Amino acid sequence: DRSHGFRPGRGPHTALSEIVHGWKGVHWVIEGDISDCFGRLDHEVLLSILGERIHDNRFLRLIRHMLQAGYLEEWRWHETLSGAPQGGVCSPVLSNIYLDKLDKFVETVLLPKYNREKRRSKNPAYQRIENAMARARRRGDRKAMKALRKQRRTLPSQHPQDPHYRRLRYVRYADDWALGFSGPKAEAEEIKREIRDFLRETLKLELSEEKTLVTHIRTHAAKFLGYEIVSQHVDDKLDRRGQRQVNETIGLRVPKEVIEQKCANYMRRGKPAQRAPLIRDSDYSIIRKYQSEY
Repeated sequence: DRSHGFRPGRGPHTALSEIVHGWKGVHWVIEGDISDCFGRLDHEVLLSILGERIHDNRFLRLIRHMLQAGYLEEWRWHETLSGAPQGGVCSPVLSNIYLDKLDKFVETVLLPKYNREKRRSKNPAYQRIENAMARARRRGDRKAMKALRKQRRTLPSQHPQDPHYRRLRYVRYADDWALGFSGPKAEAEEIKREIRDFLRETLKLELSEEKTLVTHIRTHAAKFLGYEIVSQHVDDKLDRRGQRQVNETIGLRVPKEVIEQKCANYMRRGKPAQRAPLIRDSDYSIIRKYQSEY
């Protein structure tokens, strides 16, 4: 259910929506990048995966011939020893089947291993203030109650750095995948190593060490499907019970350089530039021109 690529009713928008609505409280994002994923799919591994569910040898033989058919470039035939056919209609489906093994590994091994505790423990500082409020209430000290209530609003009700609480989230779109983790950086690095070893040993794929980053999204933005993932913190947001939660909601931003590049043709020295040739056109022509460019 965490795969959003080449599936009916799913796409990059559903993958991003899952991150926004399901990754609250994540501290670290592991940005996955597989080196030349589609070009390095191992044919024997792929056929072995297909053979687990398909028991028609003639069909499997047809797939093998298609994978090894090669391709023409400038009227010269080139052999294909690995990878899915370039531009082939079956390639997206075959790559999804191949990377389904990665999905299963994350779901059956990593998620059970790194998801601990149902919720964060009570914040000790918050609990001390609540105890002080209870004592002030029994004394009937309204002034102390008001001061303590104001102080309580500045603290989260749950422990933001609970040493026992862990959460791991996963999403994939085609060969782009990301993991969100609530916990120490050392464990995030360990998760990255486990995925690297699984890809190398089981799927014969290599993780790009330069592009596969472990990013702390409170201080830096992680990138996924062209967007920046950041953690947003609101200090004074209360729930219905008047308690502050660990409200590290996830936000998506368009990278600044993308905005600047998009606006470059319509601005001059950082300000909107006039389009003098359009001044004498009709309103209809101006609107049609605008719609064709935007």
